[in-house]
Amino acid sequence: MFSQSRFADLLQAIPKTPFYNSIEQHKSDRYAKSFKSWDLLVLMLYGQIKKVDSLRTLVTGFNAHESHHYHLNTQAVRRSTVSDALASRSPEPYKALCESLMSVISRQQRKSCKELLCIIDSTIITLRGDHYDEWTLENRTRQTQGLKVHVAIDAQQNAPTYANITPVNINDVTDVKNLSIEAGMTYVIDKGYCDYNWWHHIESKQAKFVTRLKYNANYIVVRNLLSNPKKDTSILSDEVIQLPRKNLSKGRKNAYANKDLRLITVHRAGNKKAMVIVTNDFDRSAEEIAALYKQRWQIELLFKWLKQKLKLKKYFGYSENATLIQIYCALIAYLLMVIFKQQKNALASLSDIAIELRHNLFKRERIERYYYQKQRERKAALKEVQGELWGF
Repeated sequence: MFSQSRFADLLQAIPKTPFYNSIEQHKSDRYAKSFKSWDLLVLMLYGQIKKVDSLRTLVTGFNAHESHHYHLNTQAVRRSTVSDALASRSPEPYKALCESLMSVISRQQRKSCKELLCIIDSTIITLRGDHYDEWTLENRTRQTQGLKVHVAIDAQQNAPTYANITPVNINDVTDVKNLSIEAGMTYVIDKGYCDYNWWHHIESKQAKFVTRLKYNANYIVVRNLLSNPKKDTSILSDEVIQLPRKNLSKGRKNAYANKDLRLITVHRAGNKKAMVIVTNDFDRSAEEIAALYKQRWQIELLFKWLKQKLKLKKYFGYSENATLIQIYCALIAYLLMVIFKQQKNALASLSDIAIELRHNLFKRERIERYYYQKQRERKAALKEVQGELWGF
């Protein structure tokens, strides 16, 4: 009786058409004889789920499961072959696959009846040393060098709907302008995305934003919305403000000049400085908006998850290609586990599912269940016979 392994079940969610179209477009398999882009994808996903920390362990561990390779449409591989593939293959097919899986998450977001909430942020992948300086040194900043991963997540599914990898010196606001703004969505962003014209673009698309205002921002208070402050709330003030400056830096016009915005000041425990939130949302209460901004920490937890639960600390290759492929494969592994959890209607947390997959990746559920049932039947039959022999 044939039964697929858990790994094969996981890979079934992969939309192969955009992946192979991108392979054809970028000629990724042009010089590949046997170890193609699909083989590299399967191998890298294995390494991500198993938390493999070296290329030798990756190849040796994967080859130890040779009996499963046929059903995964792949084969055993040599370490030198993987190393060459990571250095030379285009990362674009893996980016295309990542975007296809994120579009699945985005569609599910729209289908749900829950609040449409998108959280945006970025994280730094630090890459220093002789091996990385060759391609990261030119784009370094005063603080660090490496790559920056820009991500937008659906807060309900806690899964990315947008991801892009850039040099570390690319400003967050520069990249976020590539994000397609959806009507009815609320975007929760950090003060690093402070751009009045982009805020206005969000409003023009009938969407909302919730963000922090910079401490040196120039504004005027138009009116107070908090006439009777409550004693048991953290809201210190709720005001309507306007940005009087008509021109921004480099001669740019301020599209939000003299238009109403909402400014909410929130008390923070522990004698911390009060948090100042700005939004174009005049419908929610001040408490609801403050709670929305607190949800921004979900994306920080996602970054922590990707770096600790998957493998974004040690890399199997030093080239830019190898690094990009590994980061995209980490995102693909995360998205596949989210979809796997939804398809199985699993109540367990994603962390528990990751642990279960790590230890049972090549187990076949139906066969295990079949043999377990047969074993129980044999034990029951044996017990019945023994009972007759002893007169019970």
